[in-house]
Amino acid sequence: MAAMSLLLRAAAAWGARRAASGTAGCARLPWPAGAARLPGTVGRKKHKTLVQFSAPVRHSSSHGKRMFIIKATSFYDTRFLNLLRFYVFLTGIPVALFITYVNIFIGEAELAEIPEGYIPDYWEYYKHPISRWIARYFLDPPEKNYEKEMALLAVEAKKTELRLMELEARRLMRHRGDGPWYHYETPDKNLIDNSMKSTPDN
Repeated sequence: MAAMSLLLRAAAAWGARRAASGTAGCARLPWPAGAARLPGTVGRKKHKTLVQFSAPVRHSSSHGKRMFIIKATSFYDTRFLNLLRFYVFLTGIPVALFITYVNIFIGEAELAEIPEGYIPDYWEYYKHPISRWIARYFLDPPEKNYEKEMALLAVEAKKTELRLMELEARRLMRHRGDGPWYHYETPDKNLIDNSMKSTPDN
C-alpha cells in the first residue's frame, strides 16, 4: 500500500510539473523526440535517469506516528439508540396526543349526589376518564376481589388446621408408642412351620 501510494503521488507530481512547464514556456508537443517517458524519468541523448520525488509516506503501526486510534465499534450502540428513540416516539407521541385530547375535550368527572334508587357501578368512583375505562374493562370489581381474598384465606386456614392435626397425631404416636404398623393384620401362628429342617435356611 505504501509503495502504491508513493507511485501515485509521484505520477501526480510529474503531471503537475509537465502542465506547469507547458503553460509557462512555448507550445510544444507533449512527448518530445517522439518517445514517451515514464513518470520519474528525464530523457537525455543516450540514456534515461531516474529522478526521485519527495512524497509523504504513511507511517506503519510500529514506527512513527499512528494515523488512527483503534477503538471498539459504536455501530450497535448507535443502532440501539436510534431504534429506542424511534419506538419511543412511535408510541409516545400517539399516547400523548390521546391523553391531551381526553383532558381537553372530556375532562375529569365531578363529584355529585347519588340519585335515590340508583346503584353506581364500581368504575364510576374513579375520577379520570382513562382510569374509569381501565377499571371497567380490565380490572375486577371490588366484590370479586373480596371473594378471591376470602377464598385464599379459607384455603390457608384449612392448611393450618391440617398441619395442627398432623402435629398432634405425631405427638400421640411418640407418646403411646403407636404407629402405622398396627394397622396391618397379624399373621396366624398356625401358618408357622415348626418341623425339623434339613438346613437352617430351609
